Amino acid sequence: MDRTNPVSRGGDLRPESGLDDEQARRDSEVAQGAREQGFRNRRLKLAGIGALIVATGLLVHFLTQGIVSDFVGDALYAVLVYLVVSFVAVRRPSLQVAVVAILLCVAVELFQLTGVPSSLAEVSAPVRYLLGTTFNALDLVAYVVGVLAATAVSTWRKPD
Repeated sequence: MDRTNPVSRGGDLRPESGLDDEQARRDSEVAQGAREQGFRNRRLKLAGIGALIVATGLLVHFLTQGIVSDFVGDALYAVLVYLVVSFVAVRRPSLQVAVVAILLCVAVELFQLTGVPSSLAEVSAPVRYLLGTTFNALDLVAYVVGVLAATAVSTWRKPD
């Protein structure tokens, strides 16, 4: 059997020549660069989608009323939290992102029980949109629905 690249006999399938090790290192660097570029592209997409979610949330807030409006607004808030967590933890799987997003939403809702967000909202209007002002258990359901919807869209794949 003629071999152009001798293989060591110790069970290691790597070639004995150092040239292939150098090529493997370069290939690894190229692959790492491609992964990083992919993460940058994903973050750009997430930021763009986040801007659309904010715009949609503001439209829902100012153009609609009632419990459905509140529910949809809270679900969109949860989608935005999911996107922010995804942006920060871009390498994490969707399920982990979803768990963190739900926990953050629940923490914000429970924080409203302290009255601090309501006091802060009197000083700064944007805090009202960020933290809310009053606890509502239905908001927790909306958060779960929003995060589950975002997770479903995030993990959806085109059929082959």
